Amino acid sequence: SGKLFWVYRVGGYHAFRAVLQPVLLYYFFTHKLSRTASLDYLRRLRQYFGSDAMPPATWWTAYRHFNAFAGSTLDRLGAWSNSSILDRINFPERGLLLKQLDSGQGAVLLGAHLGNMEVLRGLSTRNRRLTLNILVHTRNADMFNRLLRDVVGERDVTLIEVTEMSPATAIRLKGCIDRGEFIAILADRVPVSSESRTRMIPFLGAPARFPDGPFILASLLKCPVYTLFSTRQGKGYDIRCQKLADSVKLPRRSREEAITVYMQRYVQELEANVQRAPLQWFNFYPFWDQK
Repeated sequence: SGKLFWVYRVGGYHAFRAVLQPVLLYYFFTHKLSRTASLDYLRRLRQYFGSDAMPPATWWTAYRHFNAFAGSTLDRLGAWSNSSILDRINFPERGLLLKQLDSGQGAVLLGAHLGNMEVLRGLSTRNRRLTLNILVHTRNADMFNRLLRDVVGERDVTLIEVTEMSPATAIRLKGCIDRGEFIAILADRVPVSSESRTRMIPFLGAPARFPDGPFILASLLKCPVYTLFSTRQGKGYDIRCQKLADSVKLPRRSREEAITVYMQRYVQELEANVQRAPLQWFNFYPFWDQK
């Protein structure tokens, strides 16, 4: 990872992208499962939103889908290394998060594997009151945090590993909220360690499996919850933010029904943002056929 930062800094965006193309082509032609998943997703887009509004479900479009993912990966490096992309952020609902900051209480931000969540770092560099904690399902979070500090001196964004939600982790996250910090969670992918804690929610016209963990966590933290999506538009990024709930309440007698309602609200916002950037949803596996 350190070498990636170095190559990006020395060669720049376009040089790095040129070097990446052969790798991307090889991956596209040799990974049938990912390619088939992309084509399936593209077909569902056209069925759900209408063929006139969405790109055709062809190999060329699937390759553009893969290419958009590669571009997002490069933008991720740019976001961590203070590139000019952080100066090209359009955030019409900025006032929602500023008001939340002013309240002194933190919040949960529910995102997705859509676009590039890392450009949120650009907001933290513009407003030093904003501290962002990103929950990740990897055991390498501490190592990556050290890498960020060594390479880019980053201290206003922290990755927190949540492969297993222990009481200690819950206490740590509650402390973040009480200090007025934000906790970002990508809520559209089921962690391997918690496959049983899921439910089927209609997405693009058919039931798909989503994790209920982010919503249970939000109920424990007793704080406001927002949806937040950041997608590439031209040479910059658009950030879209909506309040999902003042707090997630799960009454004992209607707990299952309540979780489903919150998850449906989230998925509806996800659909609206996928429609805005259809080639930027990056889940290259059989999303509707998870066992």
